[in-house]
Amino acid sequence: MDEALIPRLRAIVGDRGILTGEDVRARSCDPFRAVPPLGPVIVRPADTGEVAAVVTLCATQSQRIVTHGGRTGVAGGAYAGPEEVVVSLERMSRIEEVCGVSQLAVVEAGVTIEALQSHVAEQGLFYPVDLGSKGSATIGGTIATNAGGNRVLRWGMTRQNLLGLEAVLPDGTVVCAMNRLVKNNTGYDLKHLFVGSEGTLGIVTRAVVRLVPAPASQAVAFVSVASQDGLLALLGRARRLSTLSAFEVMWPDYYELVAESGTGRRPVEPGRAAYVLIEAMGYNERLDQQVFDEFLSEAYDVGLIMEGVTAASKKQIAELWRVREAAEVIVREMSPFVSFDISVDVRKVEAFVARAKDLLNEAYPMVRTVTFGHLGDNNIHIGAHVGRDTVAQEHRVESLVFRALREFDGAITAEHGIGQLKRGFLPEHKSAGEMTAMRRIRDALDPGRLLNHEVLF
Repeated sequence: MDEALIPRLRAIVGDRGILTGEDVRARSCDPFRAVPPLGPVIVRPADTGEVAAVVTLCATQSQRIVTHGGRTGVAGGAYAGPEEVVVSLERMSRIEEVCGVSQLAVVEAGVTIEALQSHVAEQGLFYPVDLGSKGSATIGGTIATNAGGNRVLRWGMTRQNLLGLEAVLPDGTVVCAMNRLVKNNTGYDLKHLFVGSEGTLGIVTRAVVRLVPAPASQAVAFVSVASQDGLLALLGRARRLSTLSAFEVMWPDYYELVAESGTGRRPVEPGRAAYVLIEAMGYNERLDQQVFDEFLSEAYDVGLIMEGVTAASKKQIAELWRVREAAEVIVREMSPFVSFDISVDVRKVEAFVARAKDLLNEAYPMVRTVTFGHLGDNNIHIGAHVGRDTVAQEHRVESLVFRALREFDGAITAEHGIGQLKRGFLPEHKSAGEMTAMRRIRDALDPGRLLNHEVLF
């Protein structure tokens, strides 16, 4: 990029809004690898007006922009090349309003999930999009990727928890669609255009999100099952619980790694077909616990549960969730690895996992994997390490897993997006008509491909 642009950007956002030199290189565009932005500057606007002014200036100079939120995505959506300006929304972290009557919050895009949850908890409310990376993941980033997380089974993806938003188009136009109404059929519902667009159609700057009453009860059990058929039968029973909020499954490769990690995460003994964290959240502690206990007892009596433990305190709940959320163990024991975020029909999950691992083993006899995910909403995560040259082999590893996925009619991303790392595979998993429609929408709003140029397609 033309570094003569930097003083003009500084004039818009001020000294606090500009990072250069080592302050740029010290950052990473990836949560698991050191991938610094390659351009000379990070611009940090303080409000929507500054975002619009920055984007307008860049548009007049045909300057490409990469937008940064919490940089927790694993699909390379935040990767920035030497000719690109990074626009980070980290300074736009204000919670403008929380309304207990309407059960909504108005927030800027740089607010983290955890910050919003902590803030609304003071009013007895809860923002139900819940991620392992919630301390860093931002509202804007989760909108751009339509993030899901641990409780999609109960409250849905980000899309289902969004009422309205504000976004800056690639030419600097501000689209204010800050709808606060549950029912509003006045013209196009423009928020859906930006949800899941991965920053290619505009930069989300503010949002109106749904809240729910903070649950009064939380019951958690960690169990093992003897077979995949038993696992699906257990899921079927769990779905009868009106309070079911999570059904998190861990395959033996994942659980054995965590159980043997020396971190004290071994609630049940290894050696079973699968392990499940089951959570139910409701509003009547006594009755909710009674129904949950009856569900577990019946599942045990009919042989679906082999071994299990239940949490008796908030501390024990957190400890059981730490078994499922053990990213630091995977990073420590398996780095580098190729991560997958796929979606497949629950009836085909086990066959897909077996096929993917067979293909990986044929190509890489020393392959190591971890497999886990949100089975109730079709979402499976796989991590694969094939040796010291795993990064160099990434494309081939992805090709093998996605080959298996096509055989089972799955989706190559469930909640993390296409980013830059999976864009080459997108045409193999979308019809020609879908690709044409997506290109036409992007060309209409960003004909110069100035926003997140290398993302999606």
